[in-house]
Amino acid sequence: MSYLKRWRKIRSEAAKIALECTSEDDSHDNLDNPNECDENGGENLAAEENSTSQESDELGDTDSDFGYKDYVSTDSEQGVESAKEDEVTFQEKLASWATRSKCGRSQINELLGILKDEGLEVPKDSRTLLKTPRQIQIEDRCGGQYAYFGIECSVVKILDRNIKYLESSNSVDLLVNIDGIPLFKSSNSQLWPIICRFSDFEPFIVAIFCGEHKPNSVDDYLQDFLAEYKELQRKPITLNGQEIHVCIKAFVCDAPARAFLKCIKGHTGYDCCERCTIKGEYKNKRVVLLGDYPLRTDRDFSNGLYVNHHVGVSLLLNVGIRCVTGFPLDYMHLVCLGVVRRLLCFLRKGPPECRLSHRKVGEISTLLVSLSGKLPSEFARQPRPLTDLDRWKATELRQFLLYTGPVVLKKVLHKDVYEHFLCLTVAVSILLDTCETKRAAYMDYAKQLLDYFVEKSKHIYTPLFFGV
Repeated sequence: MSYLKRWRKIRSEAAKIALECTSEDDSHDNLDNPNECDENGGENLAAEENSTSQESDELGDTDSDFGYKDYVSTDSEQGVESAKEDEVTFQEKLASWATRSKCGRSQINELLGILKDEGLEVPKDSRTLLKTPRQIQIEDRCGGQYAYFGIECSVVKILDRNIKYLESSNSVDLLVNIDGIPLFKSSNSQLWPIICRFSDFEPFIVAIFCGEHKPNSVDDYLQDFLAEYKELQRKPITLNGQEIHVCIKAFVCDAPARAFLKCIKGHTGYDCCERCTIKGEYKNKRVVLLGDYPLRTDRDFSNGLYVNHHVGVSLLLNVGIRCVTGFPLDYMHLVCLGVVRRLLCFLRKGPPECRLSHRKVGEISTLLVSLSGKLPSEFARQPRPLTDLDRWKATELRQFLLYTGPVVLKKVLHKDVYEHFLCLTVAVSILLDTCETKRAAYMDYAKQLLDYFVEKSKHIYTPLFFGV
């Protein structure tokens, strides 16, 4: 988008916000019926339109711009207090728009300059508009720098902007995500934020850690977060006379982060499975997890009965967090980045029992490339050859499993191997169905397909397919 188009778009958005802030009936009548304006108002509006049209001609735009001053100007009958209230409302809506639109600081400052030129009393800098804190309390902790922002303040801020949420619910069920984010390719600097979200609102940061490695103490890292959560359980948030109960519904993390938070063994060792009590067997330089074993329970985990599974005692247990069922295993990591990637790797470079010839791998790549550019815009990425498999994203692996894979593998794989792949495709399609009724009706069938897929995998791809 060119500079002028972006400038006009921002100017138009600001005009719409200004219109919404004009609460006086007379002002609305004048805007809807320009002929009813008084003589002075008509002259001012005409002068403003002439001025704006000249500016529009200079910019090469045939559409007329907005006269902001007329939209937010108040009648002489209004008191000073009403004008101040309107001004505060306008700034709040402008700040909300800037946050929703994810505008940069320079863009917001440019817009504020335009509004000041039009006669509006707005801040000069975006930091004043958005009420950016002047200082953030940063402390040395866990081998790096740590800052805590809080749960309650962010929840209250979101509910203040979405007050209708409280009409249907008096509770907030938090989804918590914790993961490491590398900052630069040339250094080991990384961020470890604690991010929360509830309902369909935007996620918010509760705490953040920055260092050359992950936090060296999970207890110190979670201390402030769990202390505030425990206090919120004892004393709920009060907003507009209504009590709001805060509850952590689940921790959504990848395998290394789950092991870090729960103080358990990593996902490549003995007794590492988070769902059952299997120990594992060492084969060909990897631990193979194969067989049916008793499932782990929240009660036994909290009582410390899994001695070989634990490496410490997690603080999460002190606030009632369920460390088995409260940590869901997402299909992006398990299926897309896990099973599908491993299946393709075994077909391409796996053991001789399942490895495809170079010619067949080339055929699959050719068929995938032939589909590139022909998929609709709903697909985030176009197919790439198997030579780029190491760089495939989760969305590409999902696309292969559900859409392109059944097409390109049909004439390449042996019938038994192809039907085995389709079992996974159909099962995952059922589980991903957005229709809850249909999903529930075929749930048992999906389980049968997955059981068959697992049982057959050790024969097609060898037991190494279950290695970690």
